[in-house]
Amino acid sequence: MIVSLTRDMQAVSKIMNHPKVYRWLGDDCSPLMYEPEDKGIYLIDDTKSGVVRLDHINGICCQVHIALTPNMWGKGIEFGKRCIEWAITNTRYIKAIVMIPTYNRLTISLVKKCGFTQEGLIRKSFLKDWKLYDQVIFGITKREFQEGGWLCHP
Repeated sequence: MIVSLTRDMQAVSKIMNHPKVYRWLGDDCSPLMYEPEDKGIYLIDDTKSGVVRLDHINGICCQVHIALTPNMWGKGIEFGKRCIEWAITNTRYIKAIVMIPTYNRLTISLVKKCGFTQEGLIRKSFLKDWKLYDQVIFGITKREFQEGGWLCHP
């Protein structure tokens, strides 16, 4: 699997707005469709089935957002690891965080398998189906990723 930087917003939009993907990404106040933004770093796999967006938090930390179409399901761990490896190799980020609503157990499992550790909780901060959910914060540092044996090699 090859992961690369992309500015193909049409491909990003196709993944993010896939009917089996967007329902997991948006909250009740989100627009009906995802509109890719020029800010952030977008990483995509070679089959254009998965996308990760890295949003700048500060000089050394980014927030990760991941979306996988059904034909990428089951390959998310490798994709996630390759995206993190790309980020720590090609940016100055040494810390990545992700915030996941508690109902999204599959994504929580995915980030744990990619080496992220639970760091906190934001209570009642995500509105889905008109119910408030907590969001779990997970994080990983460059050193944790490297020392955990998470590096992927082609």
